[in-house]
Amino acid sequence: MTRFQLRSTSLALLLSGLAVAPLALAHPSLVRSTPAADATVAPATEITLQFSEKVMPRATRIELSMDHGRMKMAMPTTAQDISEDGHTLRARFAKPLPAGSYALQWRAVGQDSHPMTGNYRFTVK
Repeated sequence: MTRFQLRSTSLALLLSGLAVAPLALAHPSLVRSTPAADATVAPATEITLQFSEKVMPRATRIELSMDHGRMKMAMPTTAQDISEDGHTLRARFAKPLPAGSYALQWRAVGQDSHPMTGNYRFTVK
């Protein structure tokens, strides 16, 4: 192999490695949620969050609280499950959420084991 061919091959390998690197560093982000951020919705017994990539079931969860005057009241779920494709978290409640303002915090861990977090608010009428 000539020196030129060796340099060309090395450069091609380096560039292909750089092109793949961002994929390896990707983290899950929230793509869609029901209820959506800042939405006003009817009472429901389920919240769904869809992520950009597969998430780890044991490390992905939500915490929901309802504004109650100056205090926040935790709204415990009866179950939190990840869909078969690994992209969607479903959180269920024993009863429909009562009317009020809610703060939702989520935590998702992707295949790289790096936790990502986020939050948003919605209202039940």
